[in-house]
Parts: sequence; C-alpha cells; structure tokens
Amino acid sequence: MRFSALLILLFIPIILASADENRILVVNITGYISPATVEQVKAAVSEAENGYNALVLQINTFGGSADSTFSIVDILLSSKVPTIGYVYPVGGQALSAGSYILMATDYAAMAPYSTIGSAQPVVGYTPLNESKYLNAYSTKMRSYAEMHGRNGTAASLMVTKNLNFMPEEALKAKLVDAVEPSLESLLKNADGKTVKRADKLFVLRTYPASVEYMPTSPRVEVMRQLSDPVISSLLFSLGFMILLVGLMTPGWGAEVAGAIMILLAMIGMGVSVDLASLILLAISAVLFIAEVKKGLHGFGAIASTALLIIAVLLMVGSPWRPTLISSSWMLETMLKLILSIGGIGIAISIVFLKGISSIIRRKPVEWLPTGTGVALDDIAPGKEGYVRIKGELWRATSDEEIKAGEKVEVVGRREGILVVKRKQ
Repeated sequence: MRFSALLILLFIPIILASADENRILVVNITGYISPATVEQVKAAVSEAENGYNALVLQINTFGGSADSTFSIVDILLSSKVPTIGYVYPVGGQALSAGSYILMATDYAAMAPYSTIGSAQPVVGYTPLNESKYLNAYSTKMRSYAEMHGRNGTAASLMVTKNLNFMPEEALKAKLVDAVEPSLESLLKNADGKTVKRADKLFVLRTYPASVEYMPTSPRVEVMRQLSDPVISSLLFSLGFMILLVGLMTPGWGAEVAGAIMILLAMIGMGVSVDLASLILLAISAVLFIAEVKKGLHGFGAIASTALLIIAVLLMVGSPWRPTLISSSWMLETMLKLILSIGGIGIAISIVFLKGISSIIRRKPVEWLPTGTGVALDDIAPGKEGYVRIKGELWRATSDEEIKAGEKVEVVGRREGILVVKRKQ
C-alpha cells in the first residue's frame, strides 16, 4: 500500500507537466500567395483554436495576389489564438504580400540574413504609382504595424518607397520583435512576453512546447497548382479556344473538355472551390452515365474518374460541418477514400477499355445477303455479273455457268464480290 502511494507521488509531477505542456502549431507559407494560401491559413487558424497556445507562420515568399493577402490578414486579425510570424529560413524573404502578412501577426521575427519590404503594389509588371491606391496600401500596412505596437511610419515606407529591411535594420526600426536563428530559439525567447493586437493582449506560452507542423491538405495542393498565374491563364485560354472549336463542330467532347478547363482556371482565380467541386461532381456523373448508356469507348469512364478524384481532392480539408477530429486523421482518412474511389474508377475504366480492345482486335464478319435471288446477266465461271437479291443489286461471280433469269443463292464472298450458285 505504501509502495503504491509512493509511485503515485512520484508520477504526479510528470502527469502535471504533460497536462500543462504548451502546444504550438506551425504552418509554412511559401511560394505565390494565392487562394490556396488563404485556404491553408484558414485551416491552420481553425486547427490552432482547437487547443493550441499559438500559431507560427513560417514565411518565405516573394508575394502574390492582393485579394488573397488581405483575406489572410483578416483571418489572422480575427484569430482567437496569438499568431507568430517568422521569416524563415536563413536568407529567406517576406517581400510584398509577405510583409503585409508579417505585420498582421501578433509577434514578428526574422531569421538572420532574411529580408522584408518591396511592398509597392504592382499591376502586371508596372509598379502602381497612382496616389489613390498607393496611399490606401501604405495606410493598411501602417495600421497593421501600429495595431501591434510597431513603427507604422517605417512600415508605410515599404510601400511608398519600396524599402527593404535586413533583420537588424528591421529590429532597430521596430518593425519586428526579434531576430532568431531557429524556431526553437524563437519559441524559447518569446515565452512569457505580452503581445498586442489593437485592444487585445495575449501572453505567449511557447516554451517548453510540443511543436506540430500543419500538413498540406490535398485541397490546398490542388488549388496551389491551379492558382499559379501561368497555369490558370493557360487553362483559361486553351479552354476558351477548345470550347469555341467544339461549338462549331458536331459532338460534345470538345465542349465538355473546354468547359472543364475553364472551370479549373476559375478555381485558380478564386471562384468558390466548394461550388466548383459540386459542378465537377455533376459533370463526372453525367460522363459516367453517358459511358454506360451511349458507349463512349471508355473515354467517358476515364474522364469521369479523373474529375471525381479532382472534385474529392478539392473538397478534402473543408468539411461542411464543424468537426472535433484532428486534421492529420482527417487527411489520412480522406486520402484512403480518394485512393479507394480512384481504384474503383480505374478498375471500371479498365473493364471498358478491355471490352473495346477486344472488339477492335476481333476480325470483321462479312455480312452476306440471305435468301434466293435472280441473275440479271449471264455469269460464266470466273466472270462477273449482277444479281438481284431482295430488291438489291449485287456484283457476283460463280464457279459454274449461270444464265440470266435463273434463280441463284449466295454461298460466300470473294474480294468484295458475292459468290453465287444456281438454285436447284
């Protein structure tokens, strides 16, 4: 009894320590800032609000879409957990859109030799100098900085003057809160500090901590590929041309292909992903029914399977109802579902293709008219003449002498010509 009590006393500190352990969620913000990045940050904030002490955004980007950037800022400013922006790795950058995102985080840090700045808006390849827009963007940047107790004047210069700051310069200008060589160092030194977001105050509890990295969902990965400006523009242009060609030619194949390409391009341009997923599912169902009913030589089954997989991938990571399931479990489960659906679709496509290939390989069966006919010409052995069978005229030959007016019957075909004999 005493031994059991002693064990309990020994394990109480361990149990309490594990219960009080801080949890930190980390998400990597890299590449072009697009609607895919918005989905990624939205999912990360939602996950972080489910029992994490803070959300760390490791930023390494040259910039991206202004609409997507401000959508991300809105998500960060409404987060119920403190957010930490970290320009990482060493020598990385948070330029243009990345600077806005960094200024919107509650605690900003930079890795050595990294860079922030160059936040002047650009239209096409030309910097936007019109005061109406330039002042609006610079004011936004200043408001994000001052909201968190940083130097708003220096922040606005990243927009109006396209200034860039190295870590020590940014720290001296009070644009960032720390310069840290690693994530561990950042979490250790940030622990216990009070950060400000307008009239809200957060106390960071970041060390010691259990660090978890947010996995990239299939939905975000597909959107990231489609959101690439080159890919989305190419898909839209090709889809539009293919659609026009389809409208001028018989059939529906080109129209369907063109419409699908335009739809995928619009997803990359920021159209509602959930709506686009439902449309893709509907097209997939129509193609599969057309394959079964009309027979599209297997292409309908293949296209239906491909669209079904894309639609499910786009729907993964955005459940229609709130869940209390970890994102990693959800991701693993949905990937299994996608593989199952894809496997079934591919199996059905293989069945269709095998049936089609067997038909193609099958030797053609020559159709022969049946019944009795009448010779219209004299047909000598090895010579040709015409016969009438059931009202149709046919070229025919024979191995015996046949006179005009005699009844004949078909016994075969030779080099496209009927072979007949005298009807006894």
